[in-house]
Amino acid sequence: MGSTTAWLRENSRKVRLPLAATIALGELSGILLIIQTWLLARISDQVIFQHASAASLMSAFAALLSVAPARFLVLWLGRRASFECASRAKRDVRRRLVAHLRDVGPVALSGIRSGEVVTVAVDAVEALDGYFSRYLPQRALSILLPFTVLAAVFPLDWISGLVLLATAAFLPVTMILIGEESHARNQRLWAMLARMSGTFLDVLQGLTTVKMFSAQRREAEEIEHASHDYRAATMSVLRIAFLSSFMLELLSAVSIAIVAVASGLRLMAGGMQFARAYFILLAAPEYFLVLRTLGTFYHMRMEAMSAAERISALLELKPLARTPSAAPVAPARQAGPCGIRFDAVSFLFNERVVLQDASFIVAAAEHVALTGASGAGKSTLLNILLRFLDPARGVVLVEGMPLDAFPRPAWFERIAWLPQKPTLFHGTVRENIALGKSGSTEEGIRRAASLACVDEFLPRLAAGLDTVVGEGGQSLSRGQVQRVALARLFLRAPSLVLLDEPTAHLDPESAALVTEGITALGRGRTMILVTHRGASGMDRTLELKAGSIAEGA
Repeated sequence: MGSTTAWLRENSRKVRLPLAATIALGELSGILLIIQTWLLARISDQVIFQHASAASLMSAFAALLSVAPARFLVLWLGRRASFECASRAKRDVRRRLVAHLRDVGPVALSGIRSGEVVTVAVDAVEALDGYFSRYLPQRALSILLPFTVLAAVFPLDWISGLVLLATAAFLPVTMILIGEESHARNQRLWAMLARMSGTFLDVLQGLTTVKMFSAQRREAEEIEHASHDYRAATMSVLRIAFLSSFMLELLSAVSIAIVAVASGLRLMAGGMQFARAYFILLAAPEYFLVLRTLGTFYHMRMEAMSAAERISALLELKPLARTPSAAPVAPARQAGPCGIRFDAVSFLFNERVVLQDASFIVAAAEHVALTGASGAGKSTLLNILLRFLDPARGVVLVEGMPLDAFPRPAWFERIAWLPQKPTLFHGTVRENIALGKSGSTEEGIRRAASLACVDEFLPRLAAGLDTVVGEGGQSLSRGQVQRVALARLFLRAPSLVLLDEPTAHLDPESAALVTEGITALGRGRTMILVTHRGASGMDRTLELKAGSIAEGA
């Protein structure tokens, strides 16, 4: 918990200005409330006991009426400041989280379910809102405002001031005792939410496989069971929250009752003025309201700590590829094809040798096929070129310069990758193609679609390029999805093209169209194709055997 608290404290320092503004405006609102309460007590005393005329009370009424809108304005500004505080904090955390996940790479994230990552990046970051917008300001105000009220009460009646001071000490103790149990239950709740999200996303992504094996009922029962567990865990957290609210309300009511009885007895005995007693009686609920509100928001702190632990776990993931050193290569994009050299490259995964002194050269604009059995190291070699992995030994040279000397953004601009199962997002075909390059023109998109043979099936779509496809390319065939992804590569106009079994699991007609597009894409560019089978149209073939390279046929 200590590291989580430190992480939250570190992030709170980044929003000092809006946080300080929220606290200052909250304190000003409290001062205006004290003034408003005192004016109301004086007016009531003069009307009831001193029988003051309406003319003599005009100035007091004017002050009372001016304080109310001023306090409303201060409260509104305070809400705006607290919203800005939480927004800045969430934007910063989400930006750092996404940047870190990008640097870590998909290989390091392969052991984590996509649903869990999405839950953390969306829901966990959103759970920080209450901590920054409500709990942090209220924590400071729970110290400032009670002392402000006590500073107004003690000069008027020190007995009531002591009662308020003594009874308020029980509230933080109650919050801490109940809050610890709430934190433990929140942890279990977040773990269940992550598992449920992962299960649900896995089922959606594998819906075709589920139907193929007639496993719909089993998967539905699993999702129902996970939902029931999550609902039960949520209700247990709510029970703790309601118990905390009940205890705080009970303690506050008892304390206010003690102040009211003590003030009433002395008022009846003539030992206290009505205006003072009435003011103290009106100020006491506001005094405890600040502390009760902190108790309510304390659960937001517990929820934020649970969310922060999930976020920190992702931020602590170590990338499997080094960040580039001081790069001797200019980050400007090179237009021509690039030559690649693997010099005695070795890679170990879980102490198992995947690549062993692999050495080969791919000349600029050369097309090379990499073959080998499953587990021979073909995907590892691609991941090294994609900067997702670093070799344990040896070096990869690009145009004579070490690969890890290139800044990642500059290197990513020069390469294009087409996997077996490319990802399409919910949106139009045009938008999915335009993902290949930001700021792409209509002419560039249509040219890329034509070169990738997307034009072949566009007339059969309802709205052509503006046809909306579902997540993962739903409503398109596997071959059509592959061609849309290939159009992205044409739009990028890369120097190096990396292909990982791009025609696997395609029917002969679709495979022929994709191959035609790949041939067009490879003209004047360096290309490396990973395949289990031999590849026609390649300049030469390299075979991976036991982690080493052998020249193929």
